[in-house]
Amino acid sequence: MRQRSRGWIMPEADMLSMLKLIDEKTLSPKIEVEHRDVLIRLREIFENDLNADRFDDSSNE
Repeated sequence: MRQRSRGWIMPEADMLSMLKLIDEKTLSPKIEVEHRDVLIRLREIFENDLNADRFDDSSNE
């Protein structure tokens, strides 16, 4: 069962684009450790939301 929903709704295409940007930023040598940690956590949140949505879609079929 899915945990409480987040306060945003973002289309899958936008999430995938955001994940790409997060990857680029986290690989940059110019980013501070604290910012990298936050981006990594944000990436986990997006991935969990995407996987939950895909699981919900497949179980509804």
